[in-house]
Amino acid sequence: MNAFSRISLAILFVWSASLTVPVSPVYGQQAAGMGQDTETSHLYAESSGQPAVALERVTEAMDQPDEPSGQPAVSTGQDPEVPGQPDGSYNEHRNDEPVDEVFDRAMRFYSEAQYDSAAFFFSQLDTPEAHLFAGKSYFTISSYPLARNSLRKVSRSDDPRLFDEARYTLALCEFQTRQFGRSLDLLYNLKSRPAYQNLHREADRLYQQIMGYLTTEQRRVAFQQSENPRVQLDLLRFGLDQMSRAEARQLFDALHPFFEATIDTNILAAVDRRIQRMPTQSGSSYGKAPSGIVYNIGILLPATEPGTREWQVSRSLYMGYLLAAEEFNRSQNDKHIRLHHMETSDTLLTLEAAMARLAWQHHADAVIGPLFSDAAYRIRDLAEYYQIPVIPPLANADTINIKNPYLYQINPTFEARGRAMAQFAVNTLKLDTLAVITQKNLPVAREAREFRNEAERLGATVIHYFSEDFEARAFEVGHITPHFAGDRRFVERYFDDEDFELVPVKGLYISVTGGGAEQLIDLILNDLQAFRSDVTILGNEEMAHIELSDTRRRRFDIYYSSFFHRNDDSREAYQFRNNFQSLAGFRPDDFAHLGYDVATLLFQSISDFENPSRIKQKLRHRPLHEGMITNIDFRGTHVNQHLHFLHVTLDGAEQYEAPEEKEEEVDVDAGFDADPG
Repeated sequence: MNAFSRISLAILFVWSASLTVPVSPVYGQQAAGMGQDTETSHLYAESSGQPAVALERVTEAMDQPDEPSGQPAVSTGQDPEVPGQPDGSYNEHRNDEPVDEVFDRAMRFYSEAQYDSAAFFFSQLDTPEAHLFAGKSYFTISSYPLARNSLRKVSRSDDPRLFDEARYTLALCEFQTRQFGRSLDLLYNLKSRPAYQNLHREADRLYQQIMGYLTTEQRRVAFQQSENPRVQLDLLRFGLDQMSRAEARQLFDALHPFFEATIDTNILAAVDRRIQRMPTQSGSSYGKAPSGIVYNIGILLPATEPGTREWQVSRSLYMGYLLAAEEFNRSQNDKHIRLHHMETSDTLLTLEAAMARLAWQHHADAVIGPLFSDAAYRIRDLAEYYQIPVIPPLANADTINIKNPYLYQINPTFEARGRAMAQFAVNTLKLDTLAVITQKNLPVAREAREFRNEAERLGATVIHYFSEDFEARAFEVGHITPHFAGDRRFVERYFDDEDFELVPVKGLYISVTGGGAEQLIDLILNDLQAFRSDVTILGNEEMAHIELSDTRRRRFDIYYSSFFHRNDDSREAYQFRNNFQSLAGFRPDDFAHLGYDVATLLFQSISDFENPSRIKQKLRHRPLHEGMITNIDFRGTHVNQHLHFLHVTLDGAEQYEAPEEKEEEVDVDAGFDADPG
């Protein structure tokens, strides 16, 4: 049993009223009674037996093994700020109802893993047992302030077993809200004296885990929070492994006068000798997360009208996030993901207010959302202010995350797309003479400029660069396309210009977007076909929307980049579709795949990093993540640099796989005389 399982560690998902609540493949029961900012708990329950008011029955409930009950608790909160309030389907508490009956009802809810309802009824009572279980229930549904208030009502004058259990749960509250110094002080006191059911051993184990888990900055803050000199010394001792000998010596010497007045000199001498034996360079990495830790993930989606395109996108993304969370929680015994979903609008809950709530109320470790660039731009400073990594799944503006270490873009920016296409054209397709056609004064122009800059950096020559306002010219391209004719004699049919010089070009990048993109590409391809051009056509995702005849597919060698590409024939894709259909009740679209990919990357990364505070430094260095529809590779930046490259064939568009270069055979006998025998 891990440290957190004593209080029935829960997996809590916060749902939205506007999103369809599905039947969960994990829990097999449909959530009901949904409302705005309603909390629906998919929870693991303690098997607490039949409770009674008697202390013996209460401690018996706490000592039962922590096996999942198999039945999810469905809870509703009429007021999102007051969790633990049951809806009308539950019997209301009567003021004249005997205390024993109220307590029994609360314990039934508790044993059935309906912790929000249990908390509501426990909080109506003024007994130490009720305060303890109210606190445990509130903790399980992430209502940490209410949990603290209830747990602190259990005093030293009450039964010591209840008091110690309350102190232990309070330590968990402090840990989950990143008050590490206070948590360690509570655990130190518990582990330093006998407690019921050997609770001091569990406290000691959790104390050791937290000590190894903290980053250097968290250790410094915990040192300031702690009021126990022995805890402060342990924070120093456990941190030595993360320091170089010089750093450790400097810190120990600075703190030595502080410790001299409170710590035994023999203990200080032992620390001094350990520092002398330390290696010169920094030591080992950080330790593992405490067993049972909950990672709180915020989800920001816009409030939309049901049935609209934006509503469909939001619903698909959210269900992808949810499936990834359920799969993670099923696969992990000692770590759990908890989602907190919020719908934002300019009138009800603004983005700024939602970020504040995620930071202060839910202690979010990371946030997925908002969807688009304009919304992401609004909260980018708040991400840094609250020091919460934010991952907007669809935002692709180039200016969002300039010098912002907390914003990660999954959708490559225009500049990243242009750079990637140039690398593909020069390094993979071996095109060394190139040309560009792009739209003036549109964001896509940045894509074209970066393509030119990167191609030239790689050694290619960009012979032509056409940047024009094609809409203002009624999509006239006749002055451009002759430059790509297959032979000058084809141009002479249309032009009588002796000064016209036809310079061979191997690749043409058509970097366009917007409402007129399809028409513009179609006109360019018409002219190139008339001029018998043999130039290789390069494009962005707009190329995927062009209707290409078989004649064009045979005539041109066309490649384009894409953020999305699905291999629906793989076994993983088949399993994903089945799991998603079971969860959501509808087939997954591209955005469902994307939501799953983004959430899976984040959850796996946090799990690997152990401490979510390391996301900021480490996420950009993660190796390539191969998803269901998109691959994610930050390559040391905060913008995904990976794109799929598709080759247009008669059968459709296929992901391009560069042919393997054949290694030259080496004659191992070369240079040696033949065997004279």
